[in-house]
Amino acid sequence: MAALEEENGYTDQLIDVGEVFGVWVIEGPEGLDDRLPFKKAGISDKVFVVPDMSPYKKRKVRILNGAHTGFTLGAYLAGKDIVRDCMEDEKIRGFMNKMLYEEVIPTLPLNKDDLMAFASAVQDRFNNPFVDHQLMSISLNSSSKWKARNMPSFLSYIDEQKELPACLTMSLAFYIAFYSNDLQELNENGLVAKRADGSCYTISDDRWILEFYWDRKDLSAKELVHDVLTNEKLWDQDLTQIPGLEDAVAADLEMIREKGAEEAFASCL
Repeated sequence: MAALEEENGYTDQLIDVGEVFGVWVIEGPEGLDDRLPFKKAGISDKVFVVPDMSPYKKRKVRILNGAHTGFTLGAYLAGKDIVRDCMEDEKIRGFMNKMLYEEVIPTLPLNKDDLMAFASAVQDRFNNPFVDHQLMSISLNSSSKWKARNMPSFLSYIDEQKELPACLTMSLAFYIAFYSNDLQELNENGLVAKRADGSCYTISDDRWILEFYWDRKDLSAKELVHDVLTNEKLWDQDLTQIPGLEDAVAADLEMIREKGAEEAFASCL
């Protein structure tokens, strides 16, 4: 702060801390960009005035948020606790990049160079050495998050490519594994499960979802996957109608349970 104040030539009582990463998309009419002060301020590369912001919302939700939800649950089962540790793991980082560049970005209606640059900036953001972003905080309400952040890319990829996306399919299996891994109890705080290292964690989600998994704690991987994918209250559709999906997710879940999440990440690369 002292160095900044010396450079600026004054003492700033309102100085604040923020991330290097930042973007502001404003939906507005033609000419608004010239009336706002951002071009003069030299930050027009961070602020965009556009007639329709929906493609940018899709970009943010499917790439930034979708990346988080896509690898977080599997990474936690693999023994990671914060996002930065995941970026330092070759397998998890490789999984995230393959998911983004090969399965998510091709389905988005924006300039591909812009999308690639955005995804690269997301990885830099996840590597921020000053933020210890806990995976368990990202895991809150993962059922609705996976549906909103990952399923649109998942379904679009299948519709366009006529095949299952390996990483997003594994991500769905990671979700099921996280919610069903060696369940211990269902209490007032949530559903208590256990990691491979013996440490317990508490899953937070809508009560009916926690009860759904608790009631199925003794099912085999194949049986559990069938019940999850056919639960239309979760997904607004029967996902077993997607050819090959039920068998693929069951096989992925069995791999996670038998060989561990780290091996599951590696299998997608």
